[in-house]
Amino acid sequence: MLVLPGSCGGVWEAGGWCRGRRLELALAGRGPLRAAAAAGLRVMASAPLHGGELVEMVGKELIDLIRPGLTPAQACLPATASCPGVTDILVSASSASHWHAAADALAEPVLDTARLREITGVLASV
Repeated sequence: MLVLPGSCGGVWEAGGWCRGRRLELALAGRGPLRAAAAAGLRVMASAPLHGGELVEMVGKELIDLIRPGLTPAQACLPATASCPGVTDILVSASSASHWHAAADALAEPVLDTARLREITGVLASV
């Protein structure tokens, strides 16, 4: 098992997505996330909200691109879970309602590679 700090190995890190280019590499079929998957390792992404900092960065345009109707906090979760090579995300919640909201956000299928590329384009302009 490989646990990378910051969701998706840096996808939602403060200061911009894809710190260390991990998501870009994974989308291109390279990098540590793809290597871990190829080796049969489970990759658990932690801190998908980066301590709550990312919620403020997620606006309506990004929510609509990820999955319309989600809250900013919920939108961070499927984006993280969709990162190629990530098998699990570690989520904590301060209440049962937050836990259920997170589970609802993750109940839908993961986002495809084309959608992830669109999301990174939006974030690059933030």
